[in-house]
Amino acid sequence: MILRSVRFAATQSTAGLPTAALIVALALSGPLLVAPALAQTYTPQSASALSVTFSVERVGSGRVILFGDVRNGSSSSYERVTILAEGLDEQGAVVSRGRAYVSGVVPSRGAAPFECRIPSGGREKRFRVTVESYQIAGQSP
Repeated sequence: MILRSVRFAATQSTAGLPTAALIVALALSGPLLVAPALAQTYTPQSASALSVTFSVERVGSGRVILFGDVRNGSSSSYERVTILAEGLDEQGAVVSRGRAYVSGVVPSRGAAPFECRIPSGGREKRFRVTVESYQIAGQSP
């Protein structure tokens, strides 16, 4: 409702409006325009505060299970953490891929476990596991 009145005030002539009223109307609408940007899931270029350690277990000829922890070195807690696991061949090309979600919250200066199952063609020589996305805890989506 406030956005609608601000839009109307901004499009009509300001000759009849006091300047102070126009400034107040624009100042009050600022938080409404910024609020949706605060609650987003981030896709990090570098999740420097979050690190991943893992171990690999082959189950038969067609599946690999990666067990690990996401460690948080920051003073913020994180939730909705998504892990991307990739199986790489000898040349470093991706030959298998899977995603896992870390359940719950990765606490500040703490860790949370994950398990990721990926199909395997048997060509994987090594694995790469990264944090694909996360959300700062306490911010609603």
